[in-house]
Amino acid sequence: MLPFDPHLVPEPENHNLVWLPYTCRLQRITYTDFASCLATAYPLMHWYGDSNLRRSLKKIVSMGDWCSFNSTSNATETRSCLCEDYQDPFMPFDARYRELIIDIDQTGGQALMQPTEFALVPDNTARVYLHKWEGLSTRNKPAWTQGFDARITPQYGNPQVALISLTNWDAAFSSRAYFAVEMQKLLDYVQVEYSNYTQLYIRTGQYYCCRTDQTPNAPRAYSRLRNAYFDQYVIDAFRERFGHSHVIRIWNVAQVSERLPLSVRKETVKCPANHARAEVVEIENQILMNAMCNYFEPYVPMEQASVGEEDDLETDQ
Repeated sequence: MLPFDPHLVPEPENHNLVWLPYTCRLQRITYTDFASCLATAYPLMHWYGDSNLRRSLKKIVSMGDWCSFNSTSNATETRSCLCEDYQDPFMPFDARYRELIIDIDQTGGQALMQPTEFALVPDNTARVYLHKWEGLSTRNKPAWTQGFDARITPQYGNPQVALISLTNWDAAFSSRAYFAVEMQKLLDYVQVEYSNYTQLYIRTGQYYCCRTDQTPNAPRAYSRLRNAYFDQYVIDAFRERFGHSHVIRIWNVAQVSERLPLSVRKETVKCPANHARAEVVEIENQILMNAMCNYFEPYVPMEQASVGEEDDLETDQ
């Protein structure tokens, strides 16, 4: 029995469990309110990530409708909601594109089909530059460095937030030595592109449980501890390089599944892609939404944030 109204916290997953931190109060933020917050405080954002980040964004641009209990388009037990959604049509944006510009307002989100002046964001709107990658691995076609070599911010503006998601592909297909070299390249690129005006959000890899990978032709070097090692390596590298100059926040999505009972964690074995099911994606999103928008006062513009501030979304649980 929860000692408070369950309607005040994020919705539970399919086993009626919800992740809550010990050291702060997580409130349930609607996607409409989140869109309003983004338009006010973070009207420009750059997001780098793989299919796990895509699933998070599907929830956001659909105002929570994608794979929800009240959804008009998906049942929560379909394959796309439980695991793999790559082939499913999704009207707001095409998952196959490597780069997208997406506008989000209180009615939802939509990819822009025509070239635009990126920094000229419409009123009451947030704009996301989405760069899909397979981490820093050799699986990127073209290489992940290509976009940075062409320069990001002159094309897509100076954002309030740069959200960077790593580990999933890196732990699977890269050696520790190779990843260390690529990480140094990424840090150098970030230093060139993003001034201390830009907050850096680091998203961890997904939790991996209970098995060795048996993918034909390309077995992945996953393990729970290997993923955790890569996550910590990324976090430490960003803190060492930018902890004195940038706001750094860690969006730890692995913690959500890792705190579940073992019997529940074993359900992930059914998904070769290691995607979180849609209900868990919702909880992951609520952690991000609270980190960005759990304010009881008017939003503070990011240029007024303290330099070097660090906010760990994953600690003390």
